[in-house]
Amino acid sequence: MRRVAVAIIVAATSMGVQASTSASPAAQLLPSPLVGQWQRMTTCRELVAALERAGLGATVAQAWVGQTSATGESSFKPGSPKPTRAHPCGGAIARRHSHFFTASGTFGSLDWHGGQVDDGSYRIANASTVKIGGVPFRFALKDGNTLSLAPVLTRAMIGRAVAHPAEFTPAFWAVTVAYAGHTWKRVPCSRCG
Repeated sequence: MRRVAVAIIVAATSMGVQASTSASPAAQLLPSPLVGQWQRMTTCRELVAALERAGLGATVAQAWVGQTSATGESSFKPGSPKPTRAHPCGGAIARRHSHFFTASGTFGSLDWHGGQVDDGSYRIANASTVKIGGVPFRFALKDGNTLSLAPVLTRAMIGRAVAHPAEFTPAFWAVTVAYAGHTWKRVPCSRCG
């Protein structure tokens, strides 16, 4: 019986099935519906609104500052004023952004040139929750081609981000990953195998 269970887990893993060590044996062999690349055009105003909805209004001056390319190219027009809490998006440029999820459990983000700007791992916790880098996100798929993400933030995470608005905290990062309230479209992926 043990050899059969091991064989099933090995076979499932090679087919892109993500196992969860905290779930029941039946739930451990779930294929990841997130495998693929997900893309959208992002804007500073969308990110500021998402940060404010999440209770992270104190961080909005930093909202678009981190939206750089893998080579450090800014997402502000040359000569733009320094972002402030009152005016965080002066001169901000909308940018195409992508996330990818591999069958082996790797998560990454790509800038508008296709350069990788974030990396980590992910694990499907249940049918509507994925943990990316240890942070839980609610997710929903529509027709397998449209993804929505919403971070699950604790009071402690929010408190830390608000107390240190210029730091790149887990709560701030999670909101910048998700763009809660907006959707991501599936696009071809060469990194997702």
